[in-house]
Amino acid sequence: MTAGLYGERKALRKLRDDVQDEILAQLKSDSVDKDSFELVLKQSWSEVEARIPKVAKAFAEYHAVLEPERRGEFAEKMEKRRERMKDGHRRRFLSFSEESNSAEDVNGKIADRLDLSVEQEKQMLPVTEELYGERTALRQARLNVYNEVLAQLKSDTADAPKLESVLRSGWSVIDERIPIVVQAFAEAHAVLIPEQRAEFVEKIERRKERRKNRRKHRRKHRWYHWH
Repeated sequence: MTAGLYGERKALRKLRDDVQDEILAQLKSDSVDKDSFELVLKQSWSEVEARIPKVAKAFAEYHAVLEPERRGEFAEKMEKRRERMKDGHRRRFLSFSEESNSAEDVNGKIADRLDLSVEQEKQMLPVTEELYGERTALRQARLNVYNEVLAQLKSDTADAPKLESVLRSGWSVIDERIPIVVQAFAEAHAVLIPEQRAEFVEKIERRKERRKNRRKHRRKHRWYHWH
């Protein structure tokens, strides 16, 4: 059971890395190939959908072997994470938090972080407004998953079909918005000059390296823990 779930986790990480590599390739290019970008996103997201039944089944199996106290510990951790997400506390380079009261506010932060000119900031605003308008649906889809997992952790039994249904609903919310994301990315790409895109690439690559190092650290910690 653990080996199977770990394998799925590795596969999902690979999909995330593939998408990130495509983003980097597009940023390094003089223009965005929207068809290629959308194809990569659609293919990767379709593979996520194919794994939803396995994830729901694995959750139910874990639920069945965990003691109530252990489930309670997991639930407590998830509740803290959910509250941080609701409050907008996310360590992301470009994030739309509850602290940002408008698309203009978010756009100003983007302009500061990417060192945009006044004209670029004006050109970027419609893109930011488009994405900002989608934030509620995306956040709610994620919260729905958290809420369902929490409810099942607090229950004596898991309901795999119900969890699968909630996961599929969340999947659909994102799938429907992939064309919007691709178009917004292309428009933002056109606003940025090569030096700004290069800075963005550098930030993403540094984040990839930090994530890679964290994985190594966790594996090392587990080795000492078990041996």
